[in-house]
Amino acid sequence: MTAEPAAPAHWVVRMNYRNRSVSWLIFVAVLSVHFLEHGHGPWAWWLMVLQFLVYPHVVYLRARHARDSLTAEIHNLLLDNFCFGLWAAALGFPLWIVFTLVICGCINMTAFRALKGVMQALAAAAAGATLMVALDGWRFTPETSLRVSLMSMLCLSAYLVLFARDAHTRTVALSATRARLRQSEAALQSQLQAIQSLQDQLTEQANRDPLTGLYNRRYLTTALQRETDACAREGATLALLLIDLDLFKQINDRHGHAAGDDVLCQISALLLQSMRPSDICCRYGGEEFLLVLPGMGLQTAVERAQALRQQVAERRWLADGQPIGVTLSVGVACAHNARVAPAALIDLADRALYQAKAEGRNRVCVAGDAPTQAPQADGMSMPPLPVQ
Repeated sequence: MTAEPAAPAHWVVRMNYRNRSVSWLIFVAVLSVHFLEHGHGPWAWWLMVLQFLVYPHVVYLRARHARDSLTAEIHNLLLDNFCFGLWAAALGFPLWIVFTLVICGCINMTAFRALKGVMQALAAAAAGATLMVALDGWRFTPETSLRVSLMSMLCLSAYLVLFARDAHTRTVALSATRARLRQSEAALQSQLQAIQSLQDQLTEQANRDPLTGLYNRRYLTTALQRETDACAREGATLALLLIDLDLFKQINDRHGHAAGDDVLCQISALLLQSMRPSDICCRYGGEEFLLVLPGMGLQTAVERAQALRQQVAERRWLADGQPIGVTLSVGVACAHNARVAPAALIDLADRALYQAKAEGRNRVCVAGDAPTQAPQADGMSMPPLPVQ
């Protein structure tokens, strides 16, 4: 079996490796000048090479192959500060050299652990300095030459520039990522709106009669239950108009179904013209329509039915250029101040419509107020109003 390829190192590991390699190389020049000025022996030079030229590659490889490369790199940063403390005490705490080492170490830890990182960096440096003082004794020679001071400033400046460049690169990358996320979010929102619009369209299509565009019986089932509940809850009235086109089959038989469909569409448009925003107009059957009129009393509903009947009867209807007669029969039912089953209310309107048909069509018949119980056989309707 072949070993799985190692996961790439965390970007922090790669960034710190680059910064260490560049800034510590500059710091080698600073220490070299300081060593020459103070006549340090070969051991100091060898330790400098190991610390500032070899060490960055060793700790990078350690973090690169660690199970958790980011955690390993944080440990490397703490080890850096510990070593800085060793060097500070070993050199007698030269001011600019110590300042450069300690401030760089604090900046590194602050970037990843905020103020807690500062305390950890200072603690690690203090531990290193304490250990070196315990092993080699206390020396304090804070003076550095102007040349070493300037080079330390240059080294610190170079490190800050490198750090700022990396911060800028990450900021730009983060800004670009956020911009892409905003674009993706906007695109997703647009897709969701399109999906919602399609769902609304599908729902609307499912609730509409494809020929007339009126609501269908599927929608009526929910809507009428809602309105009867509101009627009982609010103590309001609710009227139903059940409308049937008289002798509609003869129109289809004599003039064709296209002419019949045209009449249905024109009747539907006529019904919609008289509708209030709260009214519901449904195609109840082949040539039957049902109007749900919330808040409308019986007398007003009868007047509405008579107006529709007269409007249809007086209109000039044509089929293939030939005049045809189109009339309506209407059954009216009304419920108020009590809960009534939707089926019972429709049954009342249907019985009134049947009476209108039986008495000669082209008329409006009215059922009594809807009872709270199932409708009875007797006393269901009033005498038909005279045809005008």
